[in-house]
Amino acid sequence: MNILIVDDRDENLYLLEVLFKGNGYDVQSVPNGAEALERLESGGVDLIISDILMPVMDGFELCRRVRANEKLCHIPFIFYTATYTGPQDELFALKIGADRFIQKPCEPDVIMGAVRDVMTIARSKEIVLATESAHEEEILKLYNQRLVRKLEQKMLELEKEVQDRQKAEEILKQSETRYRFLFNSIRDAIVVVDTKRAVIDCNPAFVDLFGYSLEDIIGKETFMFFANDEALRQVENEFKKYIADYRFLYKVDFKKKNGAVFPGEVNIFYLMAEKGILKGFIGIIRDITERIHAEKTEKDLESRLHQSQKMEAIGRLAGGVAHDFNNMLSIIIGYADMALTRLNPLDPLYNDVLQIINAGERSADLTRQLLAFSRKQPILPVATSLNSLIENRLKMLGRLIGEDINVKFFPGAGLWNIKIDTSQMDQILVNLTVNARDAISSGGIITIETANVDHVAEDSIIAQGEYVMISVADTGKGMDAETIEHIFEPFFTTKENLGTGLGLATVYGIVKQNEGFVNVYSEPGIGTTFKIYIPRFYGEATEKIEKEQTSNLNGKETILVVEDEEIVLAMAKKILSVYGYKVFEAKTPGDACLIAETHKGEINLFLSDMVMPGMTGVDLQKKIHKIIPDLKTIFMSGYTPQFIAQKGFIEENFNFIQKPFSVVALAQKVREVLDR
Repeated sequence: MNILIVDDRDENLYLLEVLFKGNGYDVQSVPNGAEALERLESGGVDLIISDILMPVMDGFELCRRVRANEKLCHIPFIFYTATYTGPQDELFALKIGADRFIQKPCEPDVIMGAVRDVMTIARSKEIVLATESAHEEEILKLYNQRLVRKLEQKMLELEKEVQDRQKAEEILKQSETRYRFLFNSIRDAIVVVDTKRAVIDCNPAFVDLFGYSLEDIIGKETFMFFANDEALRQVENEFKKYIADYRFLYKVDFKKKNGAVFPGEVNIFYLMAEKGILKGFIGIIRDITERIHAEKTEKDLESRLHQSQKMEAIGRLAGGVAHDFNNMLSIIIGYADMALTRLNPLDPLYNDVLQIINAGERSADLTRQLLAFSRKQPILPVATSLNSLIENRLKMLGRLIGEDINVKFFPGAGLWNIKIDTSQMDQILVNLTVNARDAISSGGIITIETANVDHVAEDSIIAQGEYVMISVADTGKGMDAETIEHIFEPFFTTKENLGTGLGLATVYGIVKQNEGFVNVYSEPGIGTTFKIYIPRFYGEATEKIEKEQTSNLNGKETILVVEDEEIVLAMAKKILSVYGYKVFEAKTPGDACLIAETHKGEINLFLSDMVMPGMTGVDLQKKIHKIIPDLKTIFMSGYTPQFIAQKGFIEENFNFIQKPFSVVALAQKVREVLDR
């Protein structure tokens, strides 16, 4: 059996063809009623299945003409439609001669059942021409009504379709606007490329970063943005590595339009179409120059922090060792001094005792350097003009360094004053210039410069503030990074069999004690520069006036000596007694207070150790002064008291003698204070 399908939609034709051919029928198809009539003229059609609404000629007209044609009226006719159907349409279809009216969609079994029923009835039914069985005028009237109604429905549908399309277009336009706004607003550079990596689009951030306009690069491959061949190879390797991923991240060097190269971080996303088809790539590029700089700075800061913490720990250890060692040296030097006074210079033992004193004093110098490193060296800071101080020391430095090395001094104009112990500044100058001398060969140059520095804290190495900078640079052999890392550690030295390794440790301790900073810059074969920053002092420079030494060191005054080390206490008493003083000994602060309260006579001087069990010398002084208000005081210590450790300096009126001290030094200090 041969079935003719009339429908203007390919998908409907396809489904019916598959259904009927699958059930053993021959199938032909046409898109409208006019072509159906032409096909029917050639004969051989056993069944017509038609849609209603079609171009050129609709299904109703086709059915009327088939039923009015005596050659075709015998062919069964089935309407199969989904467009504008209703009870009146079905009645009209049957009135004009249709054998069956089926609404889409329906099950295949329903269609096949209708076909079988219609064919069975057609074989037994008497065929009557439509012109004889129906009133033509009535049919035309109904047909016109159906067409008008369907036209109205079609117009409404078209109007709704237009509205829906306009709404969809508006939504699409809004979506496109939002997309473009976001695309243009993102501050990371974005580039869109096809599968060959030719540029399709880019955002303004990309233009700002690379310097190209979209017109400059559209259609061009992205290879032009990479810094060099190595960067290109890296990119290709990344693509091969992540070929199965829909997103991946890598870092590579890029090149701007002006040739500048910068490190970038790239996020690559695959641009996929429907059914998983790759249409291109989206690259999000970020300049990570600042991040790399920040990471390096953070790493440097962390390294410096670790170094500072290590130096702090070594400093505390050095300070403790120096304190105990100074107590022992006080005993050695003190008793050796007293023994020397009893010996005739011609005595064979005289030189031996003198060597003991000299060795003790050299040992004391080492402990002073340790104390300077640990920031516990007693100091008497004064307002100072650094330019004047250096000018006065240049001849001395020249003698230390030698004639074969040239020392140049470039004083900064309008240099601010600083407040520092001038002996400490002497230590800094001597240690740095001697180190420079040892690093350079004959004919080298040492350059000393000063300048004002108004530092804004971009990092935490040097705090924000105003500083006076002193720079000591040499043209010597320089140092590598590993050496620089250790140069401020005590006892570290690069001089074979020379030096103690305390010179730079002393400089470090002095600078930190004065709330300053030190930086070193050096490269092997180039030279070394030390830059020291001391806080500015807002005040006029003053000259330190040395009081003339009293020639007669003897006295008859009464002195209260407080010292928890018995052997040091005994030595101090013996020295003072030799010079004629009356001495009261106290091993503890409690003993000292008891003596002050119970002694009926006058006590003229209070000589106390700074650090003792249970109470500091400063606290003890306050208690003693409540008992004897006008009592003069001298403090002694192997290292400074808690006050100095916290504040970093001693007030100008603070009387202090550093252990170890000689017999004469103690006698001079006592006489100096008593005579004020």
